[in-house]
Amino acid sequence: MQELSPIVRALLDSRDEAIVIVDARGGAVFLNAAARATQPHAGPPSHFLSRGGRAVPLRLGASVLGEVIFVPREPARTWADQERRAIRDALQETGGKRMETARRLGISRTTLWRRLKAE
Repeated sequence: MQELSPIVRALLDSRDEAIVIVDARGGAVFLNAAARATQPHAGPPSHFLSRGGRAVPLRLGASVLGEVIFVPREPARTWADQERRAIRDALQETGGKRMETARRLGISRTTLWRRLKAE
């Protein structure tokens, strides 16, 4: 299977649902950012099906190239859940650098510290 272009990767990474592209042999070819966040280690794509994923075959004419698995994101129940998720995501993106995390979130370091302490 061909390598995905940077624009396609960026588009798939911008989605908040987990998206996994699987080749015809069942091996994962691409995991978007949401899929990598839920499964940081390399594992079988069937893990995403067990989480409620929906598999859609990828076809070119009569031949099947593989499939795409879509896993809907779990809705946050409260504002506090959404805030905690945003902080965790930002911390992961910055490699745990709290000052950079606070800057990205548009809050002070003190506010970030209080939110982390409250968890």
